[in-house]
Amino acid sequence: MTKKITYSIQQVSNMTGLSKQVIRKWEDRYGIISPERLENGYRIYRQEEVEILQKVIALTKDGQSVKQAAILLKQNSEEAAKEEAEPKTKQFLDSLVEAGRIANDRDIFHLLEQAHYLFGLEPFLKEIVTPFLERINQLLRKKEWGAHQEAICSQTVRDFFITMRHRFHVADSSPLVLGSCLPNERDEIPLYIQLIPSMVRNYRTLMLGPSPASNTIESTVRLTNPRIVLLSGTTDAVWKDNGAEIRMLDAFAHSMPDIHFFISGDCLKYRPRSLKLNHIKEIHSIEDVFSSLSS
Repeated sequence: MTKKITYSIQQVSNMTGLSKQVIRKWEDRYGIISPERLENGYRIYRQEEVEILQKVIALTKDGQSVKQAAILLKQNSEEAAKEEAEPKTKQFLDSLVEAGRIANDRDIFHLLEQAHYLFGLEPFLKEIVTPFLERINQLLRKKEWGAHQEAICSQTVRDFFITMRHRFHVADSSPLVLGSCLPNERDEIPLYIQLIPSMVRNYRTLMLGPSPASNTIESTVRLTNPRIVLLSGTTDAVWKDNGAEIRMLDAFAHSMPDIHFFISGDCLKYRPRSLKLNHIKEIHSIEDVFSSLSS
């Protein structure tokens, strides 16, 4: 059985930017969270409770009082308990697709925000964002949508992830995860899906832009000294010239033994059979990264 991750109040303070006094106050006055207590009286917090605090922070930044935010979250929690998850996620997906069909970026953003608050981070990513992106690609392939609809949807999802990253507070002393598209890769969204859960685990994150120039990844690694490097690609374009750039990255990873390098994405389906990666580990999700680090 996998042991659930818990945090001390100091760790929660570092992750959220809230003082320990404010965290206790929100617990006692508004009942926002209910951490367990150890035999010595110290509080321990689950990941779900950290996310609740982050939701309250986001709502207060949008103009809600702490009390109003607590009431709203409680209402959302009660609604989620009354309704089955699958019909609710389908409702959000259908609404997102309709907003995308008419190219309404504001409605897309608002629906993403609502879904994140209602379902929590991991279900939001797995049951809302990923299926939404798949539906977009299906509609584009069937020529039921035009390129402009796909572009608006993808850009809005990307903008939402940028906003999410800015709302997370992680201590400057926390270890760093560097995320980068592979050379010739322009889709950044899969990286965001990995980087944001890393922040929940109290990692700082740094994101390189799409299709980085030659040696950009190597020079950034030398400059920032991350603990983890996440490389992502979605098409066969990343294996240009029989994967010459990735071969160089694999050799570079060998020269940096204290840094963990990972590669993910649909690009792995197109990897040349003759190309073996010796120092960059293939993964399918961010959970694979942290499982690898703990093993």
